[in-house]
Amino acid sequence: MTLPKEPMRLEQSDLFSPRVESYLEERAALKRAMPDVEPQPLFIRIIYSGYFYLSLAAMLGAIVGWGLLEPFYEERGHRDGSAASALVGLLFFPTVAGFVGMFLGAIEGIMCRNPLRALTSAAVGLGVGFGGAFVLVFPASFLFGVMGSVAASFMNPDAVRVTGMALLILMMGRAAAWAIVAIPSGLGQGIAVREKKVIMNGVLGAVLGGLLGGLLFDPIGLTTDVERATVSRGVGFAVIGMMVGLFVGLVEQWTKTAWLLMRAGPLAGKQFVIYKNPTVLGSSPKADVYLFKDDAIEPRHALIHNRGGRFELEDCGTPDGTYVNGIPVKSQILRVGDQIVLGKTVLEFSLRETR
Repeated sequence: MTLPKEPMRLEQSDLFSPRVESYLEERAALKRAMPDVEPQPLFIRIIYSGYFYLSLAAMLGAIVGWGLLEPFYEERGHRDGSAASALVGLLFFPTVAGFVGMFLGAIEGIMCRNPLRALTSAAVGLGVGFGGAFVLVFPASFLFGVMGSVAASFMNPDAVRVTGMALLILMMGRAAAWAIVAIPSGLGQGIAVREKKVIMNGVLGAVLGGLLGGLLFDPIGLTTDVERATVSRGVGFAVIGMMVGLFVGLVEQWTKTAWLLMRAGPLAGKQFVIYKNPTVLGSSPKADVYLFKDDAIEPRHALIHNRGGRFELEDCGTPDGTYVNGIPVKSQILRVGDQIVLGKTVLEFSLRETR
């Protein structure tokens, strides 16, 4: 036999008890309207892919640097010992590396709509790229000279073009030399943000890009004018720039541990790799994740701490609050797929599992 249920009775004091107030606030938070999250078109996903915009920017930087000096470079004058051509030849790599570094440094700030970061990183990238390449061009030239001498021993004195084993050795020597000189072009961004991991990614990307660009120079030269390798140099430098940017982006993807994907907001589709500890989220241009055009977001709104591989989100005592999956939090360990809401911005947390 089932007994009839007694109706639940609430006293007036219960209505104003802290427990009831807390429960009602939690339910209200759960009902808070979430910003609309729409699937991003393929075009937007490609545009916001780091390896796409980094490779495009670095390639443009290399073309600009090459274009500035190419009109003043004379192949015959360089061989005949012309001082002007020798000077231009000496400045070729530093100029290209400087402009690659400048464009690489600027593009991240441009993509994040952060002019301060773009200007700072561009200036650092230009200085580090040019200065570092100017220093490294001497050991790189020595290495290429040694490899060139080895290649000459395999050449036919009557041959117009380098072929066979001589070409292979020359390609290897040029690839190694270009890899060395390209290193500074990938350093600027990491130095500007003072992050060791970004510096290491830049170095590795620059070395790989220089290797591939150097390998392509001589095969391209075989299809162009022997007396004036303008096309070969232009394409070679462009490939160096493109590969530096591409590998900087790819290395970032390969080595990233945790990241945020903006699902709703002014940069919907943009990915932010978490490098720093703590990582600052806010509306200040100095924030690591710059969230603009939202009055509800404070200059220093929230922090993400790396607690030995576990990532904890902390609200900085903001008036509007920080939400995870619709619930207001003061601090909370993040899980894969968590939706972090700050104002009208939605960031999805992702974490690469390590074994």
